[in-house]
Amino acid sequence: MRIDKVSLFHKELPMLCASFSCSLEPDVSTADVVIAKVETDTGLFGHGESGCTGGYTNYAAGILATSAELIERHLIHKDPRDINDIQNTMSMIKDHGASKAAFDMACWDILGKSVGKPLWFLLGGKLQERAPLYRSISMNSPKKMAEEIGAWRTEGYRLFQIRVGGGNLSEDVARIEACLSGRLPDEHFTVDAAGRWRVDEALHVSRAVEHLDFVLEQPCWTYDECLSVRSRMNRPIKLDNLIANVDTILRAHADDACDLLTIKISNIGGFSEARIARDIASAAGIPVTIESQWGTEITTSAMVHLSLTTAPNRFMSCTDLYNYSSETVAGGDNLLVENGTITFADDKPGLGIDVDPESLGEPDIVIE
Repeated sequence: MRIDKVSLFHKELPMLCASFSCSLEPDVSTADVVIAKVETDTGLFGHGESGCTGGYTNYAAGILATSAELIERHLIHKDPRDINDIQNTMSMIKDHGASKAAFDMACWDILGKSVGKPLWFLLGGKLQERAPLYRSISMNSPKKMAEEIGAWRTEGYRLFQIRVGGGNLSEDVARIEACLSGRLPDEHFTVDAAGRWRVDEALHVSRAVEHLDFVLEQPCWTYDECLSVRSRMNRPIKLDNLIANVDTILRAHADDACDLLTIKISNIGGFSEARIARDIASAAGIPVTIESQWGTEITTSAMVHLSLTTAPNRFMSCTDLYNYSSETVAGGDNLLVENGTITFADDKPGLGIDVDPESLGEPDIVIE
């Protein structure tokens, strides 16, 4: 089996909430993704996806350009089932995870289809039947954020990510207090500044809400800044945006830099690297959240396969990314969200979804 064609599509996903705000990207009305369709000489094909955010090469234009060059120079005509060879080839180019993620995910989709098995089976089997979901609460007024939590609470969600870091520390403190004011005993809150605070600002906010129980996620932009905050507060720390490779996870474990971490499939380089990162974090005793920057049913399915094959005591949550947008790319209802959890309806091979070709439109780039 050989890859004989790769099509890359840029899609804009309109946000259901009209505008989503976090400290990294305020007032986002559409989320950008790049979708790869990898076709083989046997007729088998697979799909993968990369979310776009965080710097030129990680935006749509950059991902399209760098992915196309990587595929054309090094990956076209390879056997997509030979994941190790593909990973070895891509590892020669350091970082640029978002440029690798969609192609890598599509190869896993083909591998699963070629043997008639879902990806969770290829990963060694399920360790949980349903994965708990968190819901990300867009940065807004304290009152509106608290109301949004109440609405999701009625749908069974018990894990919430509170977006802060808007530039006004008093407002951030008010957001945290409002969101946690009606907290129920079985709920878990994470406060995510997405790296926007200085060390002194992170310490100031944390001390102002010292009486409240939550995890502080990515308070500062750099590893050393987050480590400094960690050493000076009595609160669980979660690392997120800066987890772009396995080396950082190993360093974080050695430095005792965090209690939890987020593995973003796009950020770390695809399904293959996310699997390795998850296994290393699990071995180190660090519970993980599995997610990505943005995504449709394609990325969400990949996240669920990784989540269901993670031991419950090493797993925090994932999120139903495709439900943040009104846009859909897959037919059927194989992704099942119920009472704040997610699973698959049946054991379809590969990613387990059927992508509608009409939903993708015409490709932006074709490599043959």
